[in-house]
Amino acid sequence: MHSGSGAFVEAAMVEAALNVTAELTVAYGAYGTLIVRDGNRSADAAPQGLYACRGFEQWLALSVSTDAHWDALRQLLGSPAWADDPALATLEGRRADHDRIDVALQAWAQDQDLDDAVEVLVAAGIPAGRATDPRLTGAHPQLAALGFFEEVDHPVAGSHPVSTLPFRYSTVDRWIRRPAPTLGEHSHEILRDLLDLDDSQIDDLERRRVTGTTL
Repeated sequence: MHSGSGAFVEAAMVEAALNVTAELTVAYGAYGTLIVRDGNRSADAAPQGLYACRGFEQWLALSVSTDAHWDALRQLLGSPAWADDPALATLEGRRADHDRIDVALQAWAQDQDLDDAVEVLVAAGIPAGRATDPRLTGAHPQLAALGFFEEVDHPVAGSHPVSTLPFRYSTVDRWIRRPAPTLGEHSHEILRDLLDLDDSQIDDLERRRVTGTTL
């Protein structure tokens, strides 16, 4: 609303914070469960984590959320003695012994090719995938097919794929219409059109280095 008048806006900090902490509040208020930071682990899956495969920065993401997943993983690993422990047959048992499981899974993963490991795990019905390096997402075929990245030509940085909004409108062919401005690119326009300065006044500001296009 463009009325030209200011307005007083009052918002409670607690109410704003509750929007992003609802799960923690409900869990504690209703069940007395205190949710704490758990890294890559989960209260609903065990084992769950990232495991380094052969090569540089080759990370396997794995999440065993059911006892059936665990049984499939145990068989895929060749039913080693540690995995046949009856205490690990339940989620509670696996969560309690998560550290030991992680050590064993890491020992297995370090000799595996990442893509091969993902393929055999998924084929066995076990939720698994590649943890993609964010620097490589620009070349991800699925994101490219969805048009998530748009090529932007910047006068300083050059041409690069830039992430856009995660949705499309049938009436919008692309989201990014222009590159990010360079230093002071629009200063002259703003000073002239919005602040009503004439060219001599703007030149004076530039001479005194109040504004300009260089540091």
